[in-house]
Amino acid sequence: MSGKSSIHEPAEETPVHRLNLNLLYPLDSILHAPTLTEAGRRVRLSQSAMSHALRRLREHFTDDLVTYLNGEKQMTPLGLALRDEARRVMREIDGTFNFSLIFDPPTSSGTITVAAPDAIEQMLLGTVQRVLVNTAPNLTINVIPLDAADPRRAIDLGADLLVLPLDAALPELERVPIVDDDSSCMIWTEHSKLVGKYEIDEDTYRAARHVVARDDRWSAFAGDPHAAELLKARKVVMRATSQAALPTIIIGSDLIATGSGWLFQYYASILPVRVVAPPFVKRATTIVVQCAAHKRRDPMLNWFVTQIEQSSPYAWRRQSSSIPLMGA
Repeated sequence: MSGKSSIHEPAEETPVHRLNLNLLYPLDSILHAPTLTEAGRRVRLSQSAMSHALRRLREHFTDDLVTYLNGEKQMTPLGLALRDEARRVMREIDGTFNFSLIFDPPTSSGTITVAAPDAIEQMLLGTVQRVLVNTAPNLTINVIPLDAADPRRAIDLGADLLVLPLDAALPELERVPIVDDDSSCMIWTEHSKLVGKYEIDEDTYRAARHVVARDDRWSAFAGDPHAAELLKARKVVMRATSQAALPTIIIGSDLIATGSGWLFQYYASILPVRVVAPPFVKRATTIVVQCAAHKRRDPMLNWFVTQIEQSSPYAWRRQSSSIPLMGA
């Protein structure tokens, strides 16, 4: 038997082993905050502690990452490249340490951040929230705007759930269908040229003045090139902040709004406005819920998605849907 020790010498330490993983928090904050002081505030560290963290990060990456000159923040190419990656890692960490196998609606507390268009926020999430008052009184719902052209941005901003049109859904995430919608027109009940009518002919539509919401995406749902051309050719005289503002703007005028038929029907039930068919073939689109990948099996989120399903007009048809559900 050799006199040499049989205990192996430790492998050479790699840079990632030497790096204190607590630096992930200041790294993410430094890359996203406008100043070093604000970065420290977000992670509750002093100015000197953040300066020390930045020095260590620069040594690790052998790169300045960020510089502050005359109050202006400048990021190096590596710093810019690390922004999304650092945020992704932080989401994974938060998802791991905040994960629970149990969610008891009457007693559990938590916050769910939902990215949704304003129509969904009004029509669906408002209904769900009224249910939560009694079933999950300690649950808080935080709704943030959704850019359907770039839904991943909402996840980067902390969204747990996305509610968006199926054709804008992220392909890597599962989808839960909640409602079918289509494009319709909304007019004042006393519209001078359309009193008593429930459809608009093409000539009237082209000659009319239109109001649209700033997040208007209905050209994306047009059923054919002719419809797309009509929508593009509209004489838009006003752009409202959201679809929620449209009915109060058209009341008392001959303006025409084109948007969510589902939402417009609701407005017509409570306001002096009427829903009329547009002069093009309508194409139904399905609105779906998607869960951020790192939250896929969170019981709180799955419970909340169930509440959305049960509150939506789509619920009775869910059994026959070919669209996969979360966790399936």
